[in-house]
Amino acid sequence: MPNRNKPCSLIVDAESAHTEVLHALLEKRGLNPIVCNNLADARDLLETRSRSIAVAFITLDLDDGEGLELLGGSTPFYEDTEIALMHDVDDPVRARRGIAHQASYFFCKPLDEKFVGELLEDIKQEWTAESEEVGEKLNCAVDQFGLMRGNSSPMRKLYRVVRKVAATEATVLLVGESGTGKELAAQTLHQMSGLDGPFVAMNCGAISAELAESELFGHEKGSFSGADKQHAGYFERAEGGTLLLDEIGEMSMDLQVKLLRVLETRKFRRVGGTKDISMNVRFVSATNRDPETAIHDGLLREDLYFRIAQFVLKMPPLRNRGSDIQGLAQYMLNELNEVNDTAKYFSEESLSALVSYPWPGNVRELKSAIERAYIMADQQLEREHFPDGQIDLVEAGDYLRVSVGASLEHTEKKQIMATLASFDGDKKAAADSLGISLKTLYNRLNEYEAP
Repeated sequence: MPNRNKPCSLIVDAESAHTEVLHALLEKRGLNPIVCNNLADARDLLETRSRSIAVAFITLDLDDGEGLELLGGSTPFYEDTEIALMHDVDDPVRARRGIAHQASYFFCKPLDEKFVGELLEDIKQEWTAESEEVGEKLNCAVDQFGLMRGNSSPMRKLYRVVRKVAATEATVLLVGESGTGKELAAQTLHQMSGLDGPFVAMNCGAISAELAESELFGHEKGSFSGADKQHAGYFERAEGGTLLLDEIGEMSMDLQVKLLRVLETRKFRRVGGTKDISMNVRFVSATNRDPETAIHDGLLREDLYFRIAQFVLKMPPLRNRGSDIQGLAQYMLNELNEVNDTAKYFSEESLSALVSYPWPGNVRELKSAIERAYIMADQQLEREHFPDGQIDLVEAGDYLRVSVGASLEHTEKKQIMATLASFDGDKKAAADSLGISLKTLYNRLNEYEAP
């Protein structure tokens, strides 16, 4: 856990006039600023102080490299650190690259002192609130923000960004593993947007390529065989509200081109139609793929990505949410008890064991596991009531104990889950370590998630 009693802040910039202003803003709010003039000094500092850094301001161009080098897969920052990039002029390409990793903000110099000051107040209040929770006994209660639940630092950070983005017209891309609650986040964005229209969701991976255009744009009567009446597509159904394009990386490339034009012109034409229809819709997209990998693999157009990802919100996997696992489990059990007028409860051992399992299916898998255990248990939910292989991982250092006589399928699952957990959910690294392709790993995880 980071040292939340003594929050620090980091400025990585060699421009003295600018750092003096920023230093004063940070110091005024008790965020103990530390200034590094280059990348080398920043890396040295972060080796020992990264967990105490509440917020970091990083200039893009430095004498010994680019500020973005501090971000990416090997970032030295703690996951809760708020990161703001800075530059003398607007630089949308590098801003998007930074925000696609861990950065949350991009500011042009000189900074807007009022806006930055308000941001720092938010960060300081959140940091202080969390410091009061450290060391307190878990009471298995979880806060709710919109339709999302959780008290963990990653979720609090997500809440703050959702609150700020919701009232804007910016397009939002939700990135996260299957089961992390991307649709709930999209619905929360809609709730807090103030829009009067409906929330409509389209799963791009659940509709065949042949039907997708008609479903999205709608069609006129007689436009193709079987079109016996006019059909309103998702664009029309979401008028005045929010349209979620879920799993957008599954959309065909031809349709991605047409979608890009709609986003740019705010007009569309039904299949078989001759007139353009103006639209007023807030677009939110979601994907369980890494966007850069999807672009590289030819599954997502780069120009479309830049258009749909004015804000990238990363949904934290359940394994990184600490006590939220137990809190959500208790909340789910409480709901089942209320609906069925029962008073079932977790054994202390089973509740503690929940956090040791990596939950590749995230909240969706947890919910399924709790429902199964509830059905199997007479009164107290024990380890044995959970699906085979879920909370019975027994690890010792870098080793995994497997029972003699266990099926190969069960043994393989335990090996994959333990390896995935050891790489903190990095699927590519886990696949490389296991000697299988990334596609094979995804297939296995989808099998484990299936009911």
